[in-house]
Amino acid sequence: MTETDRVSMNVPGVGDIQALRRPCPACGTDNRDTPAGRYGRDGWQVKDCRSCGFVFLELVPVYEELFDNLAWKRSTARESKRRHAARPVTYRMSRLTRFRLHMFPRKRVDDLLIRYATPGNVLDIGCAEGGRLLNLPAAFVPFGIEIEPNMAAKADAAFSARGGEAVNAPSLEGLRQFPGGHFTGATLRSYLEHEIRPREVLVEIARTLAPGGIAIIKVPNYAALMRHVMGGEWSGFRFPEHVNYFTPDSLTAMIRGCGLDILRFGWTDRLPTSDNMWMIAVRR
Repeated sequence: MTETDRVSMNVPGVGDIQALRRPCPACGTDNRDTPAGRYGRDGWQVKDCRSCGFVFLELVPVYEELFDNLAWKRSTARESKRRHAARPVTYRMSRLTRFRLHMFPRKRVDDLLIRYATPGNVLDIGCAEGGRLLNLPAAFVPFGIEIEPNMAAKADAAFSARGGEAVNAPSLEGLRQFPGGHFTGATLRSYLEHEIRPREVLVEIARTLAPGGIAIIKVPNYAALMRHVMGGEWSGFRFPEHVNYFTPDSLTAMIRGCGLDILRFGWTDRLPTSDNMWMIAVRR
């Protein structure tokens, strides 16, 4: 993607912002002539790639917009208000029945790292202030990449005290600062759905993992039953924060195409009754 791919958009409730038009992030096909799918809002349209079928937003906000007009806290408040106005009864029911999300034991990133990763350097992509790695035993050295400067600084201070560091950069740029085979584990929790270059990031994850190193991935499940029931009001749709929409098949295909294999992706990790799915990939 280059500057020629930039377009200006007027987003209701936000104003004018800069966006990028990208090809399919899975196979690279230019889909600008492909009709938009049935899902979308406020100028953000979901497309199904005409070549490989991957589901994605073709127009995505430039990184700079994520710190201002589309900052997560502000956009979350706007989305909650919109959902409450659009479907007040089902929105309230959803809030009152959130226990359904925890019918099976909740997965914790630190527990999964301890169970599946060899002690050593471990990386959290989108580490925020670093909290997800700070409960690990001393044998695990925490590293992170975070695009928001203040959170990256807090994570770096916490990680440095344990021999690691946090890099303030977009994920792809941050990953390229580390040598090959540097990590025994990496976590991508609620991250890949936001990344405009997911395939390139996964290639770098594979490069920076040592042989046998693992990557823990959590993403919304576009194949979930609730997406079929709720349609455009499915909770997994967050426009324009979520730019990639994975199914079990498309996630598996992307992982295997980036130098990784599947270590764990059982039925409890991708229940059709859950809006999210978990996978543990391994470096070949």
